[in-house]
Amino acid sequence: MEIILSPEEFEQVKKNRREIEKRFQDLEGLERTLKALKFEYLIEHRNNLREKLEEMEGRYRELVELEEKAKRDKEFLMKVREELSRENRSLRRELEESKNEGGR
Repeated sequence: MEIILSPEEFEQVKKNRREIEKRFQDLEGLERTLKALKFEYLIEHRNNLREKLEEMEGRYRELVELEEKAKRDKEFLMKVREELSRENRSLRRELEESKNEGGR
């Protein structure tokens, strides 16, 4: 098992060295220490999971917004395409009519 301590925690361990050594001599103290360490680890792990969940929820919201924007953009582009198609048909009709009038 590897224990990683911050500089502040390391200084506190150095200050309380005798007390810590006594705990390690006492089985009950060792069990309390292990339970405390396990509890701290579980709290840290839970907090990390919460952060990841919040991040994933944010990204999900962004994806939903992007999907909605893509749908709106598609609808807009379909309308523009339809309008261009109408204009194109109208221009072709005018061109045909002008050719027919010019050929008479």
